[in-house]
Amino acid sequence: MDCKQVIEEYLKWIKDNTIVKTIEEGKICSISTPFLDRHNDHLDIYILKHEGAIKITDNGYTIADLKMSGFDINTPKRESILRTTINGFGVKVNSNDELYVEANPSNIGQKKHYLLQAILAVNDMFNLSQENVYSLFKEDVELYFHSNEIVFSKDIKLTGKSGFDHNIDFLIPATKNKPERLIKTVNTPKKDSVLSSIMAFNDIS
Repeated sequence: MDCKQVIEEYLKWIKDNTIVKTIEEGKICSISTPFLDRHNDHLDIYILKHEGAIKITDNGYTIADLKMSGFDINTPKRESILRTTINGFGVKVNSNDELYVEANPSNIGQKKHYLLQAILAVNDMFNLSQENVYSLFKEDVELYFHSNEIVFSKDIKLTGKSGFDHNIDFLIPATKNKPERLIKTVNTPKKDSVLSSIMAFNDIS
């Protein structure tokens, strides 16, 4: 295998499958890349030039697409995951939800590559790991309690009759008309997770 030929073929593939269009002469170009998002659509980015400065942006598409799919970046944890994801590529996000980089003529190719990597990584936030999904769902439940002024304690450890400790996500204290309630969040109600929760509650009770 000729490794150099592999690189050359890769670069040829990028070049042959990249379409550049001028939107505003000398100011704005659109680039349709061969890289695909989770809808199998080609990723489009835009290069804007203003007073000598160069900005490469996704025009807000990536985050807007996540929101339209039901994944709104509206909690501190989601915001933290987004920031961590794009910071590694030197990519910024503005109030219009644009992912963008600032470049100059000498590094525009590298910056374009970083932006595309960041876009693909943010796309993957829709398919978060199971641990992150659970954490985000738990955060959503907590926000629901706050918004409805429900008094609660969280992350409670209780010892059952067996002597084993059980982690309970939320505890709602007893009121005059209602008993104390314990809540475990199960973002994906599979048989194992449901049975585990039932066994924990039986042991605690």
